[in-house]
Amino acid sequence: MLRKQWSFFWAGVAFGAAQIIFMIGDLLHAMRSGGHVAIDPLRVTTGLGQMFRGLELFLFRGQTNLYGQVFKPDVWWPIVGMVLGGLLVGLAEKEFRSWVKYSPRMLLVSFIGGFLFSYGTRLAGGCTLHHLLGGIPLMQIDSFVVVLTMSLTGLLTFFLLTRLNIASNFKHQETLSYIHEARRMGLTSDIMNYDPDYRPWRDPWRLLGAAFALSLFGVAVYNGLFNPAYKNGLLNGGWLYVFLTLGAGTLAGFAMAKSGFGTECATVSVEASGLIKKDEGRFARLGVPAITRTLFRGLLPFIGVMTSIVITNLFIWLVWTLFNIPLGHHTAIKEQLNAGHLIGGALLGAGAVMLIGCEIRSYMRLGLLYSNTLVGFIGFAFGYLPYTLFYKAHEAFLKATIVLPGAYNWVELFSANPGLQKILGLFYSALLVLILVWALRTSSRNLGVPLAQIIGLNTEELQLSLLEKKGLPPETVSGLKPAGQPADD
Repeated sequence: MLRKQWSFFWAGVAFGAAQIIFMIGDLLHAMRSGGHVAIDPLRVTTGLGQMFRGLELFLFRGQTNLYGQVFKPDVWWPIVGMVLGGLLVGLAEKEFRSWVKYSPRMLLVSFIGGFLFSYGTRLAGGCTLHHLLGGIPLMQIDSFVVVLTMSLTGLLTFFLLTRLNIASNFKHQETLSYIHEARRMGLTSDIMNYDPDYRPWRDPWRLLGAAFALSLFGVAVYNGLFNPAYKNGLLNGGWLYVFLTLGAGTLAGFAMAKSGFGTECATVSVEASGLIKKDEGRFARLGVPAITRTLFRGLLPFIGVMTSIVITNLFIWLVWTLFNIPLGHHTAIKEQLNAGHLIGGALLGAGAVMLIGCEIRSYMRLGLLYSNTLVGFIGFAFGYLPYTLFYKAHEAFLKATIVLPGAYNWVELFSANPGLQKILGLFYSALLVLILVWALRTSSRNLGVPLAQIIGLNTEELQLSLLEKKGLPPETVSGLKPAGQPADD
């Protein structure tokens, strides 16, 4: 469990548990401080903006106001925990991903992706965690629109980027054990990011990204522990709040780093599964790695995300029903369906694919020391600026384009009766469970393996077992020529 990667299913279970831990900590903190008490899953984008403001004050001593119109300086422990979770996986597996080499072209794509994604979070009222892993369990109307939009633009961006001959970069995770097996089997596209002569800490772009990340998290953690002005810090929040929210983030980051769990792969896999099943050779010729084709065809990322969604939703329904605690995600303008959800959703889908990871996946990748994420994370800081510098104009636009004023989730839209809303919520939960069951059965059927392997084997193990099962020459299986020969593209 510590030294090997996990399946997407078990990563989803762990991420769902992290959601529950966070919601408990968040509820206790709100009750203790007299704040708004509501069931609200993990969220990160506002916290990141607060940390950017804290770094700005540290660097420029209050002489600038890049983020100050919107954010007050603070620390957000779940973000710190997600990075820590990635670091712990690197230590447990005795392998950080600093060995993964990305081309300057891919690093530029990641920087642009970080910019687009973070600006998308401002327009869409949250990142993919907020909408897919939080909004869908909460039955949010705006989250359905964002998820649908980002899934379409994510797939489109994926196809567009293959034209840049960088499709080999799109992998859920990199592990040296799989790289060595892929080299032996001749899976050329799966090993394109491995260069035994690469010296990562001589890479100036990596050094720049590492310096930025260390500065951001160093300032946030130090002030979170010792600065009484930090609302979420230790001195105000208390040990229990810090322990629960930091622990939730750490468990979430650990689960993601153990599997490659993320939102962008999940949404793209639903659309790409049928396409790959119909004509896998086309994707092979585009340079898409064999292991990526397997995880898409088998809906593996979708299974992980749906597992987390089901666990989160069932907890939300129980707390809502038994204790009559209201549902969260009810912020005026931000979470009432508006044009920003369409535009922001499109940017989220494009940015996540360009980053090879959504925002939360980027945090665990920072912990694992992926160079493209270190560079892309700088793009996050710039992507907030159009919104923070022109805050009033953005808010006016979003307010003017609200489609369903006063309606936040589906049960509110269909009924104003609290009892009937909870019954409708139970039917909604049953639908989510059915979708998960469908995904598991479809995965087993598409890959031709027992359900126990979908649940129990990590993606690398599953890929190698499929190759051995077919008993075909590696070049026939992968659609590419053996290592040492040029690829078809």
